[in-house]
Amino acid sequence: MKNKKLLVLLAIVAVVVVVIVVMASVFSVRHVYLSYHMFNGDLTTAPDGGVPTEVIESIARGKSAIFLSKANFLAQVNAKLQANSDYSQWHAFAVVRNFPNKLEVHLVKRTAIAKFSLSTTAETIYIDSFGCRVTEIPEDGQCIDITSAFNATDPAAEQPADGTFKFVSAESNTRLKYVLEAILATWQCYVEIDEMDDVLRPTNAFTFDEHGCLLVRPSQGGTIELQSPETDLSVRLQKAYGVYFNSSVNLQSDKWVITVYKNGRIKTADPNKK
Repeated sequence: MKNKKLLVLLAIVAVVVVVIVVMASVFSVRHVYLSYHMFNGDLTTAPDGGVPTEVIESIARGKSAIFLSKANFLAQVNAKLQANSDYSQWHAFAVVRNFPNKLEVHLVKRTAIAKFSLSTTAETIYIDSFGCRVTEIPEDGQCIDITSAFNATDPAAEQPADGTFKFVSAESNTRLKYVLEAILATWQCYVEIDEMDDVLRPTNAFTFDEHGCLLVRPSQGGTIELQSPETDLSVRLQKAYGVYFNSSVNLQSDKWVITVYKNGRIKTADPNKK
């Protein structure tokens, strides 16, 4: 009886091993396809000077398509792209599993959407929408200056291999995240990146008050005060723009403050009332 149970157990173990081996073989990544996107997210054809497939395929090959950690894989891909000046202008932002053994990696060219200065090094940093440093600086340097959002003495931390920019201060890193989200929310209102400083003030467009509220200042005057910027920032800022640019009410004056509360409620301070 014991021998029979042992044989059954061994048979089960053998089956499990065979299944694992077969799955490892079948779901082992063998092919990688690259999809290129424009800044607005639309797909585009593979450009001249794009990333050779084998550069990314070398990282993916042999990994399990089932157990692949997308975050870790993208970090590895971006670190490899960042390390090679021929490909450092590309950013991998998504990976899709095509079972059983294929991956589709989505790439976008790093485009500077903001810049800021570090007083500690007298350096101007250009970053894209993912918070990565941009090596190809716009010829005219045309992107909004967000230096006012940070403490001028906050130095840069040791930069991650994937090219993202980090401050030493956690508070500044959080502020950077909110400001980038605010810029993208503005862009979603059909304001092109190179027109951003026509709609927002060229300097001091973004600041934070002592309560952590994000203050956005349009070029025509007035202030949009976003309380609790960690909550639905994009949606609430777009609602505030809807109020600010409402042609029936002229709020474009330095005295006007449009306050957007955490729950989305909006209050406008009437400068004519005391």
